[in-house]
Amino acid sequence: MDEIRYRLKLLRENLSLTQKELSQILMIKQASYSAIETGRRELTDRNISLLCNTFHVNPTWLREGIGEMFLNQSTKNSFILSLTDNTDSTPYDTNKTLPEHHQGITLQSKYNKSEVTQRFLIALEQLKIQGTSYSEVANKIGASTSLVSEIRRGKTFLLPHFAQKFIEIFNINKEWLLEGKGDNTFTLSGNVSNVHPVEVENSDWIEVPFVPLHARASFAETYFDSNVNEVETIKIRKRPGIKYEKAKIFEVDGDSMEPTLVSGEQVLCEIIDPANWKFTTGVVVVAFGNMVVIKRIKDNELANGKLVLWSDNELGGKITLSNETEEIRRMYKVKYSIYKPIR
Repeated sequence: MDEIRYRLKLLRENLSLTQKELSQILMIKQASYSAIETGRRELTDRNISLLCNTFHVNPTWLREGIGEMFLNQSTKNSFILSLTDNTDSTPYDTNKTLPEHHQGITLQSKYNKSEVTQRFLIALEQLKIQGTSYSEVANKIGASTSLVSEIRRGKTFLLPHFAQKFIEIFNINKEWLLEGKGDNTFTLSGNVSNVHPVEVENSDWIEVPFVPLHARASFAETYFDSNVNEVETIKIRKRPGIKYEKAKIFEVDGDSMEPTLVSGEQVLCEIIDPANWKFTTGVVVVAFGNMVVIKRIKDNELANGKLVLWSDNELGGKITLSNETEEIRRMYKVKYSIYKPIR
């Protein structure tokens, strides 16, 4: 049984995964996984089942060292993607004899973990708007809710295995998610019962007022004057469930909301009725005093006279508003991103 840890390490290296990445797939802590490879803990039947089902590993090989590592060569190819970070442009070459494509994904293409993760976050928010929670997404792609939470907080990246599952289960535009090409709008698969497909081709176009960075101050100071913040407009496709007559597009300034939103990103926002301010959570645009900020409301305490606006970037800090010191003039709910600059 002791030799199983050596075969586990060989499997991990063959798949070009780090201990942290494989621990995320097994939904255990990195320290727990490390203890398995060093022989301080045993690989459980659950771990073995997850590995074999996920990567089509030969269970007899993993348990006893008999036979081939994978059930067949083609299943091995289905889960190996090149893993390159922002600074390394050389794809991971798993085997020179492998076929050029596997399950519609180019084997030798670069997998930029940072950029794919950014696009995953955009799609994740779109799914939430349409009724699919973060925990549902995690469950369907075989990840833990805490892992998706860590990805949202910028603590880790979306791994190729989960990207592949995400594409298949939610009918994500593969080229957009992996390479940033094409439209990020997608049609949800039929097995997701609580959401409705987005009809992209037949959608009507609409011009929505745009509040760029340079107009922020004017917008805050004279928001009753509709002419001030409606000089510019952006033409976008309509999506179901959005009240476009009460919507505006804001431009993100700075990195305080990374990785959720990046500087220069444009987001469509729907105005919130003041009667509902005290119930609002999530990413919002708030106009108060002579400022307009894009932040996140975690726990809404406005009913008690206080509102804390948080940055998603841990270095961004927070803003605390009080009824006694700052008057909230308008509040918008960020619905979805219409443009995200490529870095």
